Amino acid sequence: MRQLLVISTLVIACILIGMLAVGTRLMDRQLDGQLQSDSENAAATLALLVSAQPDQAARVRVLDAAFQQGRFADLSLQAPDGAMVFQARRVSSAAANAPDWFGAWGDIQPHRAQRQMGEAGQLSLVLDPAPARDALWAHVLQWLWLALGIAAFWALFLAALLSRLRRAVLDAPTPEAPEIKVKQTGPVENAELLDEVRERVSPTMDEQMARIEQLEIELNRDPVTGLANRAYFLNELKRVLRDDSRQGAVSGYVLLVRQRDMARLQNQSDRQEIDDWLRLLGGRLIEVLADYPQAHALPARLNGADFAILFPVGGGPEVMRPIQRLHELFETLRVKLDSQNLSRWAFALTDYTAQCTPKEVLTRLDLALMCAESAGHAEVEFLSHADRETGELRMGEASWRTLISQALDHDRLSLDVRPVQYEGDDITDRYEASLRLQEDDGDQPPLSGYLFMPAAARLGLSSDCDMRALALALGWLGEHPGILVVRMSMSSILDTQYLDEVRRICAYADPDLLRRVVVELDAYGLSRHLDAFKAFAGGLIDTGVSVGLRGLDQQPDALRRIHEVDFGYVKLGGAFVRELLSSPGGVQMMVAVTETAIGMGMRVYVDDADDEATRRMVVEYGALPRAR
Repeated sequence: MRQLLVISTLVIACILIGMLAVGTRLMDRQLDGQLQSDSENAAATLALLVSAQPDQAARVRVLDAAFQQGRFADLSLQAPDGAMVFQARRVSSAAANAPDWFGAWGDIQPHRAQRQMGEAGQLSLVLDPAPARDALWAHVLQWLWLALGIAAFWALFLAALLSRLRRAVLDAPTPEAPEIKVKQTGPVENAELLDEVRERVSPTMDEQMARIEQLEIELNRDPVTGLANRAYFLNELKRVLRDDSRQGAVSGYVLLVRQRDMARLQNQSDRQEIDDWLRLLGGRLIEVLADYPQAHALPARLNGADFAILFPVGGGPEVMRPIQRLHELFETLRVKLDSQNLSRWAFALTDYTAQCTPKEVLTRLDLALMCAESAGHAEVEFLSHADRETGELRMGEASWRTLISQALDHDRLSLDVRPVQYEGDDITDRYEASLRLQEDDGDQPPLSGYLFMPAAARLGLSSDCDMRALALALGWLGEHPGILVVRMSMSSILDTQYLDEVRRICAYADPDLLRRVVVELDAYGLSRHLDAFKAFAGGLIDTGVSVGLRGLDQQPDALRRIHEVDFGYVKLGGAFVRELLSSPGGVQMMVAVTETAIGMGMRVYVDDADDEATRRMVVEYGALPRAR
C-alpha cells in the first residue's frame, strides 16, 4: 500500500508540474500572439486617424493623445524625406507586477508594427509588453497556489488513509480457513446439478438485463427536463449522418436554441425556481412535438442554456411548421429579469446530408447562432449546407418552389412591422419590417422570412420577394407615419435586372413616401461584391430611397469601403462592441469606426447592447444604442 501511495504521489506531482509548464507555455504563446495582433490593429487604426488629419501639427496632436493613454512603449512618425515628425518612448511601466527575472525568463517580446501612409510618412509603434507579462505572472502564481493546495490536501488525505488502514488491520480478527470436502458424484447427479444451476441463473440474467436497460434509459435522459442528454443527442446525430439511403438529398434539420440570459437568471433566482422553469419547458416542448409525429423529432438538452431538436426527415416547409411552433413556444416562456426586461432566446437552424460530418453540422449551427445573437432580432437564423457549397439545390426544391411561387401569385406575403428606437436618435417614428409568408392552411402560423428567404435565394426567387417587400413597405407608409426599414438580400443585388424593376416601382411611387423608405443591405456585399453593391445602392439613392448598412461587425474590412456609398447609417452588434471595447486596440478600432462614419454624416446604431458600461462607452464614442 505504501508503494502504491508513493507511486501515486509521484504521478500527481509529475502531472501538476507538467500542467504548470504546458499551461504557462501555451499562455505565453497566446499572449505573445495577442500582443502582435493588437500592435497591428493599433497601427492600422492610428494610420487611418493620422492620414485623415490636414497637417503635421494635427497629426502630432493625435499621436501625442494616443501616446498619453499609456499603452505604447514606442510611437513615432517619420516624414517621407526622413525627418522625424513625432517620437515618444516609455522605458518601462511603473505599474508592472512581474519581477525582472520573470520578464527575462518569459518569451513575451514587444512587436513593432509599421504602416506607410503616403504623404503623411511612415507610422511605427511598439505596444508595452508589461501588461502581458503581468498577466502571465498572475497565471503562474495562480497555478503555484493551486499546486500547493492540492499537495497539502493530498498529504492530509494520505495521513488519514494510512491511519485508518492501520487501525482496520489491527482490529480485524483472523479468519479461520473453511474446511473443504470433495465428494465424488456420478454423471446423473452432475446433470441434475447443471439443470438446477441453469434454472437459478436464467431469471437472474433476465433481471440483470432489465436493470441494464433501465440504467441506460436513465443515463441518456436529462434529470431536470426529461429530455435526451447531450451524449445521446450526439450519438443519434452520428447515426443519422451514416444513413446514405437518401443519396445526397437533405436528410434532416437541427434546431439549436440558446437562452442568452441564463447567467443572469441563475444570479437572480434560486436553483429550485430554475429547475421548475426548465421542467416546464421540457414538458411543453414534448407536447408541441407530439402534435407532429411525422417529424420524428428528438429534443435534447445539451447543457444549462442550450437545447437542440433533431428532425431526421427531409423536406422543406413540412419541417418548418413545427419549428415555427417551437419558436412561438420559447417566446412565450421568457422570464422577466431584474432589469425589468424579458429574457432573450437565440435560434439557429441548419440542414444536413449524409455527406456532412457532425463537426460540420455543429460548426454551421454555431455560426448561425452567432449571427442570431448579433443581428438584434428574435427570429430563427437559417444557415443551410448549400450556402457553403457550390452547385444546385439539393433539398426539398419542389415543395419550396411551390410554396413561395404560390405565395407570390396569391398575395400571401406580408410585412411584420415592429417599432425600433435608438437612444439619442432624432428619428422618433422608426419601424423595421421583415417579410413573412402565410400558407394555404390559415391555422398554420406565418413563416418568417428568416426561414424561407434562404431557400428563395437559392431558387432565384429572392428578387421577386424583395420587390414585393418594397411594394408592401410603400403601401404601409401610405397609411402610417414615420420611417420604415426593409431588408434586401445579396442575391437580389447580384441580379442585373432587379435594379431596373426597383426603379420602375419607384417611378410610380410618391416621392414623399420614397424619402421615408430605408433599404438595409448587408456589409458582406460591400466587402465581396463592391461594384454590384455600389451600382445598386447608387441606383436606390437616385430614386430618393435611403440606404443603411448592417452587419459591419461581421465584415470589418468593409470599413475601408463605406465612404464609397452615401449610407444613412451603419449598424453594429452588441456582442461585437463588448469584445471590441475589452482591449486597447479594439477601443481604437471603435473610435475609427464611429469617427469615420459620423464624419461622413452617417449614424452609428448599436443593437443588443444591454450591459450598462457598454452602453455608456457606446454613447461616449458617438454611437446610438438600441432603446431597451
